Amino acid sequence: MTQKKNKQTTPPRRQFLEQLGGIGGSAAVYQAMVAMGLLVPGDSKAATNKANWQEKAALFANGPKPSVAVLGAGIAGLCVAYELKKAGFPVTVIEPRDRPGGRSHTLRAGSVLQETDSQQVCGFASGEDMYFNAGPARISQHHANLLNYCSELNVPLQAFVNDNRGAYIHSASAFGGKPVRAREVIAAMRGNISQLLAKSLNAGALDDEFTAGERAFVLAVLKDHGALNDFFQFTGTTRGGLAARSGGLSPDVPATPLERNDVMLDANIAFVPSFVESYNQAATMMQPVGGMDRIAYAFAEQLQAEIFYGAEVSGIFRTGTGVRIEGRTATEQGALETDYVVVTIPPSVLRDIPNDFSPGIQTAIEQTQYANPTKIAFQSPRFWEKEEQIYGGISWTDSDILQIWYPSGGFGQDQGILVGSYLFGGGNATNFGNLSPSARIELALTAGEKVHSQYRANLSQGISVAWSKVPYSLGGWATSNPSPLLLEPDGPFLFAGDHLTYLRGWQEGAVISALNALSKLADAAT
Repeated sequence: MTQKKNKQTTPPRRQFLEQLGGIGGSAAVYQAMVAMGLLVPGDSKAATNKANWQEKAALFANGPKPSVAVLGAGIAGLCVAYELKKAGFPVTVIEPRDRPGGRSHTLRAGSVLQETDSQQVCGFASGEDMYFNAGPARISQHHANLLNYCSELNVPLQAFVNDNRGAYIHSASAFGGKPVRAREVIAAMRGNISQLLAKSLNAGALDDEFTAGERAFVLAVLKDHGALNDFFQFTGTTRGGLAARSGGLSPDVPATPLERNDVMLDANIAFVPSFVESYNQAATMMQPVGGMDRIAYAFAEQLQAEIFYGAEVSGIFRTGTGVRIEGRTATEQGALETDYVVVTIPPSVLRDIPNDFSPGIQTAIEQTQYANPTKIAFQSPRFWEKEEQIYGGISWTDSDILQIWYPSGGFGQDQGILVGSYLFGGGNATNFGNLSPSARIELALTAGEKVHSQYRANLSQGISVAWSKVPYSLGGWATSNPSPLLLEPDGPFLFAGDHLTYLRGWQEGAVISALNALSKLADAAT
């Protein structure tokens, strides 16, 4: 192993961050992490992230390279191992499952979903578009690190329809409990807000803010934005839908606008439209053709013999010069000694594995909290396309399922996979996860009928996941802010995973953390 050079005369970064946190709190730590290159604010600086690692890896091109173990074949672990192998480092990946991807798990015909208290077998028909992304299901347009790997690994992508004005928004306390199209809600919200602002402008309430010329311009903007009439009143617009189709031979008639208070004063309605305007949810979103696990398998294809599946880590300990990883398979126990280890096991699992991490690291792992998201999916004839002209997107409901996702691929085919619920966490997700798989199906069907009356008659082959019950995951994503300590080496131990970034729950976060771990590994080994 290459000898480490003691070049530091100032406190190491971990000690500095601990001291800074005690003085200035988390905000000071965050700014310091940005300044030190540990976090990237805003867009992912893909070229910079990867270039930093490649520049440092080049220093080892003609010399000895330390051996590295990677614990976990999720996206973070696969990225670390892939880059290490490309750079000629001896690398071994230890993965307890029989597949790569970790939480990036796509279910197809015959797939087995194991939870701590149940097992389900996917009964979908076969087909390229007949899959259920039980874990991550979308990629944002600015997740450049992940998208670059998709290009490098030849993973074809297609648009993921996150926003569809033809999908439904449903609240039991609005519109008589009937679902309405998203376009109706958005048109009514914009129209009513614009009307109220125009009324204030015309009453002189904002004269201190605008000159007469500016006031006239703002009124014109409001008229256009809200589809107001010449009297600055909102009386309806074809943006919200049509009372009846004209067939193209006569003018279309706007549908009667929704009641203002139903749109603006119902919390289950008013906050839904802005969801797709958040930075990570805004169009264009993408997905791999054929399922999200295509990315994990593309990484794994480049590793092959470096990955040991079905091997569960039972201990992580320091040796005199490196690290010893103890593990077991279904038939034997063993150990692996390497110079370094990159740990991508989620803290929800890692906290129960014996180790001799430093006390600060152990505390950070213990304090990381996880969300308990749940999902369920069904096979169905595509009635939403044929009868309701919904092609992709998400319907929202205040019932026990929260969301219904329509497939973004296979348009026009007879059958498709409908995500019948996605709960991000909290009490509803806990209740859903505590149900048996059959009870989850019944709950989802009952709630879904409030959005689609033909729901129960069409849906079959339900399969669900409660991520807090999935072995080797025990949660969906971290809900607590990342610890800066885990971004620095702890002797031979390094850490990676989306939980170490502010892109928690996104594969981009996993890749960013992987590139950070690689850079820090190169620093430590130099």
